[in-house]
Parts: sequence; structure tokens; C-alpha cells
Amino acid sequence: MNSETMRKRDGAPLTDKLLTAIARHLNQDHLEDLLACAKTLAPKDWAEDLIEQASITKLDPAGMELEITRSSQKKSLRIDFPEPAKGVLSLKRCLGTLITESRAQLGWVAATDDS
Repeated sequence: MNSETMRKRDGAPLTDKLLTAIARHLNQDHLEDLLACAKTLAPKDWAEDLIEQASITKLDPAGMELEITRSSQKKSLRIDFPEPAKGVLSLKRCLGTLITESRAQLGWVAATDDS
């Protein structure tokens, strides 16, 4: 594929400002999706049924850092993507797959893409 085709497929380049805006959007509008990811990917000593909250503290092309909470305990959880995102659309696909798989593993209804 030529570079123009790849750019269209991957979307706009990921800047720090854009990644911050995407993380803010996810923290505001997709808390249940982030919770699903935390519950399925947290260390086994953090039983999934006890995790109450999850929020992104850092998002980069290779993955995201979540702060997960149970009772009054907080823990940082790094989730790496299968491969680094090369643009906005690529990142959306990575996150969409991660969220869909996490929700399915928990038996939760698939999220709707209304935002």
C-alpha cells in the first residue's frame, strides 16, 4: 500500500493533544467500557467482581494506563495494544476490539457506538 492509502486507513496522526482529548472522552463517556477492560485484564489478585472503577491516566499509541479502584485501594494497570496505533482510526479499531472482547468475556451486552 502506498503512504496515502495507509494514511487514510490509519487516520490522522496521533498527537499528544489528540491523545489527551481521546482519553478525556473515554473517561467521560465510556466508563463502563473501561471498567470491562479493567475487570478482564487486571491481575488475578484483584478479583474482577471487586473492581469498582477504572479511568485512563495515560493514553499513547502503544496502549493505555488505567487507574483501577476497589474499596479504597488504587492500582495502576498498563494495557498494551497488540500493535501500536498509527493514527486515530487505527487507535479506534484497537480500543473497539479491546472493549468488545472484554465485554464479551464478562457476558456484558455489546456497547453501542453512539459517540
